[in-house]
Amino acid sequence: MAETEVEEGGKQSRAEEAEARRLALVEKVATVPRAPGCYLIKDASGQIIYVGKARDLRARLRQHFAEGRSMHAWHELMLRHAADFEYIVTNSEVEALLLENTLIKKYRTRYNIRLADDKSYPYLLLTDEPYPRLVLVRDLPEQATTARPGQRRGFHDPKRHEVLSLAAGRIFGPYADARSMRQVMRLVTRLFGLRQCNKVLRGEPVGRPCVNKFTHGCGACVDMTPEEYQQRVEQATMFLSGRTDEMVHDLEQRMTEAAEKMEFEKAAVLRDRLRAIRRLTQDQTVVTQDTMDRDVLAAVQEADRAIVAQLVVRAGKLRSQNQMVFTQANRHGPEEALVAFMTEHYPHGATIPREILVSHDLAEAPEWEEVLTELRGGPVTVRRPQRGDGRKLIEMATRNAELAVARLVAGEVESKRVARGAVEDLGQALSMREPPRRVECYDVSNTGGHEILGSMVVFTDGIADKKAYRQFRIRTLEEKPDDYAAMAEMIERRIVRAERGDEKFLPLPDVMLVDGGKGQLGVARDALEAHGLDGITAASLAKEFEEVYVPGMDGPLNMEHHRRAQFLLQRLRDEAHRFAITQHRKIRDKKMTESILEKAPGIGPARRKALLKAFPSVEAIKQASLDELTQVQGISRTTAEALKRYLVESM
Repeated sequence: MAETEVEEGGKQSRAEEAEARRLALVEKVATVPRAPGCYLIKDASGQIIYVGKARDLRARLRQHFAEGRSMHAWHELMLRHAADFEYIVTNSEVEALLLENTLIKKYRTRYNIRLADDKSYPYLLLTDEPYPRLVLVRDLPEQATTARPGQRRGFHDPKRHEVLSLAAGRIFGPYADARSMRQVMRLVTRLFGLRQCNKVLRGEPVGRPCVNKFTHGCGACVDMTPEEYQQRVEQATMFLSGRTDEMVHDLEQRMTEAAEKMEFEKAAVLRDRLRAIRRLTQDQTVVTQDTMDRDVLAAVQEADRAIVAQLVVRAGKLRSQNQMVFTQANRHGPEEALVAFMTEHYPHGATIPREILVSHDLAEAPEWEEVLTELRGGPVTVRRPQRGDGRKLIEMATRNAELAVARLVAGEVESKRVARGAVEDLGQALSMREPPRRVECYDVSNTGGHEILGSMVVFTDGIADKKAYRQFRIRTLEEKPDDYAAMAEMIERRIVRAERGDEKFLPLPDVMLVDGGKGQLGVARDALEAHGLDGITAASLAKEFEEVYVPGMDGPLNMEHHRRAQFLLQRLRDEAHRFAITQHRKIRDKKMTESILEKAPGIGPARRKALLKAFPSVEAIKQASLDELTQVQGISRTTAEALKRYLVESM
């Protein structure tokens, strides 16, 4: 009886604490401005657990913390942990939408539904150049999604090391299937004769043309004005936007005009292009009687995931279909998955149609209509159809989503089955009593002894656990590289961090794999023995013959009957090597960039940091205009001019 009273008293005390926090938050809400923006809710430790946007910050936060308000399961759970909040005021609701998406990805918040693994979907972009190219970009960077209206927004093109403008360029996507997207990219580039080279073209001859001039009919290098080339770009834009009927009409008219002027070669090129487009579009299904452009969105949930299927209908024909997978969906409803899709898909430049049909009622539909209308520059309707063609389209999209869920579940089941078999095989190969759950692999990367890095990758139940990956900057080696000493330092620091209770290094592994032969294995064995960790199995994988060594054996293990285990160890080793090289390259590139800027006139540490935050590379800074440079905090026009002169002279 006494224990029951204590338990009831504890529950009451926690409830009272939660109510006290809620009242304090309600009082703080009264100081929030009635303006558009984003709000970030934090727990008692200061960690951001939820990000939201609002047309009216005060009204939305008041709804969150109102007493007795009907709540979803996730909302009630989130409020139990909510201890504080902060907010960011924006100029418009559109800016708030863009910022919300960026913040959710940045903080990986616990109570937001979000893209599975924050996957970066590919986009196609027609660049903002006198002779535009069609290029692939993965997701959009923070400066592109948070730029103010009218401000140049850009992404980094790694092939040319420059910032390409999104202000006048056109974005298409995102594409859920990268393979089909590349097929579209190749098709459009060849069909419309878009250039593929990286030359900087200004409308003047640049010498010998690239091979695309002769293979795909690209005339940008030598004999085509920007105005003539722009006609190709406009046709490609119509094709990618699904406006094929309009494009066919335009091509027919231009072909007739060319024939009347007796420009028969030009007319023949246009004729062939028309035939190709008609072949590509003849099988497109007519799904509505009207010709309105619309997107059809349907959401289906399965445990912690939700899939949103999109049907792209243009001029009454079904042009394409895509899916996006979202996680943390079990506490959210399907309507929130639809909102997450719209948040991810439309603000970054994807084509917005006149109408968007959704499978579930959206409480924020009027707000979304206003935001999308502003983004599109014309009216947009968001509605859930109840009958007719619209209802049939929703049913079609729902079936697509259900099939995508079934494929996802089946694929995950098969992946887990294969991984489980490999782990069981590894346990047998290493003579362990039970199959290992956590396996860690260590690798060292260096270039001539400079910036020596150690990497630790983790597989749990045979599957990569990237959240548990760790990087070590080796501290003790200064004069010359020593892989054994670097490995010893890394493993020692890893074990000590775990012994101190650092959650980032817990739990300890069941198997500790090192990249190398007997020497590296000895380093791992000595570290484990020094800390009394006899329960951890050490092993090494030698690169030359892919041989596996364990302590106490003169030769390698016989892995002939344990191929699945050997393949798992090779995957671990390759992943550790990839992670080490990737991290080393980032640090090396950053150091080289900083060293160039350190010598620039008028650029101190604060300005250097601001420039590197605003631009991805020194080459991007060099290519930027004076207006773009002066938008960076602390950079005046005089400083920008001096910086440009320095970079032009020194690079």
